[in-house]
Amino acid sequence: MKPVLFQLGPFPVSSFGVFLLVAFVAGIAVLRARTKGLGWDAGGVLDLSLYTIIGGVVGARVGYVLVNLPDFVGDPARVVTIWKDAGLTFYGALAGGAIVAWLYGRSRRWALGAIADAAAPSLALGYAIAMIGTLLYGLNYGRPSNAPWAVTLFGQARHPTQLYLMAAALVIFAVLMWRDGAPRTSGRLFWEFLFLYGAARALIEPFMDSPRLVGSLTLAQAASIAAAIIAAVLWLAQGRAGAAADEPERGGDEPASVEPRD
Repeated sequence: MKPVLFQLGPFPVSSFGVFLLVAFVAGIAVLRARTKGLGWDAGGVLDLSLYTIIGGVVGARVGYVLVNLPDFVGDPARVVTIWKDAGLTFYGALAGGAIVAWLYGRSRRWALGAIADAAAPSLALGYAIAMIGTLLYGLNYGRPSNAPWAVTLFGQARHPTQLYLMAAALVIFAVLMWRDGAPRTSGRLFWEFLFLYGAARALIEPFMDSPRLVGSLTLAQAASIAAAIIAAVLWLAQGRAGAAADEPERGGDEPASVEPRD
């Protein structure tokens, strides 16, 4: 563990903060490259990215506070001291970022589905990079383990679940880029991302040292399963709607075919 990566004068710079910044920069670079095909200007894409990041961080913090509300009731000032506990939730970040992206997209006449599809690989790549910071900071840590690849956190050998999540996110990034070389506009690529992430997180969660919700089921695992199911349903629904729209309409006045007579 290395929570403080280096000192900037009297100010400690956290490893999680540094890699989160790197994740943002990498995600913006991928997004700008992918939106060139949509004809969006680079300055607008940069503004969209920065506003969405702010909305995502706020949403991630709100989600963390709601999940851990008893810890903040007695000390409300802790809600804003994000640099002390680095408490963020991924699904809260998605919700907060989506709201801001929708509002900004309306002002530029960019459809939310187009924004989501263009951003999907960026989300996967940024998540993978951020996991390096969580490993160094000691977040998202795994359960005790005797596996040869276990890492020592808090004085105990544990599953390196941060690396499991990073590897899953890199695979998802590669799959999305392979599945879709150019941005779509329907939002289906984003639903593919959310399904793959939700499924991966649900499978990795049993190795994580997380509070149990019911039996062996954790809150994050339940949320991930729900997200994967919702994403799959919406992906299928949009696919059927698109297929129906592509079918040629058969008008009632179309003349019937007449068989030639001998």
